[in-house]
Amino acid sequence: MHTQDWYDADHMVHVTPRHLAGAEHGIDTVLQAIPKAYGWYTHSSEDRDFTAFASPCERIRLGFRNEYDDPWQLVARSDAYSGGLADWQIAFGWQTPPELVAAALDEVAAALAEDDERAFTCGGSGLRVLFPFAQQDWTETVTASTCTFTSPDGLATARLRLTDPPLHQDGPWHSPYLLVSCTTGESLTSWEARFTANTPLRILTAFTAAAASPEPLLRNSTYLGQEMTARLTVTPLAPAPVRRAAAAAGASPALAAAGPAAKVIVSGPPLSTVPSADSHAIFHRR
Repeated sequence: MHTQDWYDADHMVHVTPRHLAGAEHGIDTVLQAIPKAYGWYTHSSEDRDFTAFASPCERIRLGFRNEYDDPWQLVARSDAYSGGLADWQIAFGWQTPPELVAAALDEVAAALAEDDERAFTCGGSGLRVLFPFAQQDWTETVTASTCTFTSPDGLATARLRLTDPPLHQDGPWHSPYLLVSCTTGESLTSWEARFTANTPLRILTAFTAAAASPEPLLRNSTYLGQEMTARLTVTPLAPAPVRRAAAAAGASPALAAAGPAAKVIVSGPPLSTVPSADSHAIFHRR
């Protein structure tokens, strides 16, 4: 579906909490925006189910693979051509709200732009990345090996590992350093975001701040099913103010680069200050 169809102003609503907003068709919005927003180039591939990007230095590689349960996969290597193990990795599930994905990708791109080496260092205690959840009254549970925050509705958790993983098990699919998830029993609202150890704290915090934010997300009401709306707080928008509301709230560079259809997230420049990108749809199947 084209993003202009998705953002039909007559059907736009604000929804909270964010972890229940789902991905809708925002995956295409982010995929279209990446080259212009970050200056990353697209790898050519004959596989229509796989979209790949790389930073100019080629130390950051991002792939989106349709047939995977965690289609978003980012790999960072301080030596782009070593072919060795990654310094750190990130994986996002299908229904991870794209605003949260964009928040993490924005911070990766910003770290590279400011100082390449900084994108490959972590340093400091990782507990600070959970602070946004504490600010929003998520419930804290601490064990000998993990620190977990649970959302007020009990459907989302953010779990930080406090101990070293078993040998060769530090990966997003084995024993992630940070696991943020939403489990509802429904495919449209269940997702996981996984981060390995050594993921820079600024990137982890960008994601957790976006995930914990009480600010609403824009969604098309025709996409929201009965089970979703039963759990969400939905506030209709009048058609005319939709664009003005998005501009005032600000959008991530990735989503702003996608043009007038960009979604709202917590931080970033106003849409009015970012030039629109031409729309070249990159379709995915699910």
